[in-house]
Amino acid sequence: MQTLTLDYVLEGRQRGYQFTSPTTGVPPEMLKHIWRSAMPRGKAWGDPRFRGASSLKCFTLDESGRGRVAACEVSGTDQVDELGRTGIRRARIHIFTFEQHAAYLTARLEAIPAAITQEAERKLRSRDWELLFRKHSDARRPATLWKPQTILVSDYTPEKWQFVEACLLLLVTRSTFLTNLIELTPKLNPFADKALAFTTLALDPDDDGRLIALPTDRTAKGIPVIRID
Repeated sequence: MQTLTLDYVLEGRQRGYQFTSPTTGVPPEMLKHIWRSAMPRGKAWGDPRFRGASSLKCFTLDESGRGRVAACEVSGTDQVDELGRTGIRRARIHIFTFEQHAAYLTARLEAIPAAITQEAERKLRSRDWELLFRKHSDARRPATLWKPQTILVSDYTPEKWQFVEACLLLLVTRSTFLTNLIELTPKLNPFADKALAFTTLALDPDDDGRLIALPTDRTAKGIPVIRID
């Protein structure tokens, strides 16, 4: 495993987001991919609600041909840039093998209080979720197989977002959830891949995760979402 840090630098000739940790051994094209992709999208990170918010954004690094995965732990900061703009974030990026990534996600899920995880498990198994994940015109197959992206939404508070993150982590680490909901074999489960691209908190539906979670007021008209509260 290798860990990088991406910060907003205010000093020197090149101001802006830069790696502030050693990048030795990481191919240049992979570094560019990480730099472009590490931060969850959205223009509201300067909103006081999100200055201390945290998000986990994961995506594959297939460009290297080595089967590695990036897990980006992103947090909002109180920094202000040279023009007085807020919304600056910091990312701690772990570069994993698939096996390391799966273990990391499991450990992160286990770190969430058990009562929250249990409530997320109950919600995932509920009849409401079963109906939401089905395609209305064909109840035998899940809507997620037709959509390039699945968006979960809830009203944002830091406490509630632990529940939201638990839901996402359960979906990407325990393939039996979607298998049970839609009566598919694990091979057809769209969330069975441990290296699935997902974001636990984005502020724009244009985030590039396959599975993302958005605050309710950050959704866009006409984009299908699944409420989880």
